Amino acid sequence: MERYFNFQHKSWRYGVLGAVVIVAFFFLPWLLRVAAPLLVVLEPFLLAIVIAYILNPLVVLFERRRVSRVLAIVLLYAIFFALVFLAGVWTIPGLVTELQKLGERIPEYTERAQALISHLYSDYRRVNLPDSLRVALDENILLLQRGLQLLLERVTGTLLGIFSHFFVLLLVPLLVYYFLRDMEHLKRSLVLLFPARYRQRVMVAGSEIDAALGAYLRGVLLICFLVGFLTYLGLRLLGVDFALILGLIYGITNIIPYFGPLIGALPAVLIALLDSPAQALKVVAVMVAIQQLDSQLISPQILGRSLGLHPLLVVLALLLGGQLFGLVGLIMGVPLAATLRILLRHAAGLQQVSVKR
Repeated sequence: MERYFNFQHKSWRYGVLGAVVIVAFFFLPWLLRVAAPLLVVLEPFLLAIVIAYILNPLVVLFERRRVSRVLAIVLLYAIFFALVFLAGVWTIPGLVTELQKLGERIPEYTERAQALISHLYSDYRRVNLPDSLRVALDENILLLQRGLQLLLERVTGTLLGIFSHFFVLLLVPLLVYYFLRDMEHLKRSLVLLFPARYRQRVMVAGSEIDAALGAYLRGVLLICFLVGFLTYLGLRLLGVDFALILGLIYGITNIIPYFGPLIGALPAVLIALLDSPAQALKVVAVMVAIQQLDSQLISPQILGRSLGLHPLLVVLALLLGGQLFGLVGLIMGVPLAATLRILLRHAAGLQQVSVKR
């Protein structure tokens, strides 16, 4: 009888939990619209938390060598800004030169693109196609043009947004310092929010999340750097214009699983195509080679299966994250899905603890 009531109790709780999840899913777009101003305010705090989370193991490493936490953070900042300065000395002059050159050549690229599109369109009009198929193709071409225009507007808006959030970028290092300094205190305070009988389970779940996400985030950043650098070298050897900018774009977009490499490769292929189709094919070959090197060697060595998510769950997390939160959702969708998976697994354990008591 007791086992029956326990089963009924658990079923009732899971039913309520499922109903809450379903209702939250349908009301999520409305909640996001209402919470949008709050999310803008919290943006620097969330970014600072992620950065502090990535850097905390380095601070712990200094502490093990009997360096105080505050001094460890100061040393870490000094090393970071020194590396940024050295990277800036190497990359900024090249980036400025390439950006100036790109600005000068945009009219030329526009004319070439228009000529290429006109040539392809004239060839397409000469092909004898059924009227229904031609109408469908014309509609799809218009949709593609609108999509490309919308993509350009979004990219421009994102770049302008980065510059408009300059104050936020200045605020983040200060927030990172405080999060790093009080990291252990914040963790203890978070655990104390739970009832005493659940705290051990919460600490275990937190350790699992820390191990999985820490390895994933730091590994992804290293992979993005390596892939971006290899792309820069490959494009430079091919003589492709703006190799530094294109390598930087490819490295950054590589943060997005599956779709990122396709998005990052598109600008390089288009610029090479405006030069010649043969050059575009060479760029495609280089991008495919780098992607294979990444998927077969670099990522397995650095990441392994740190998150333990099925590929279908990864794609679902990307689609939901991108739909709900845009670019940030594409980047953080997979680690958040892994966190949710761990939390749900331990939530079931908490339910069992509660029923036993």
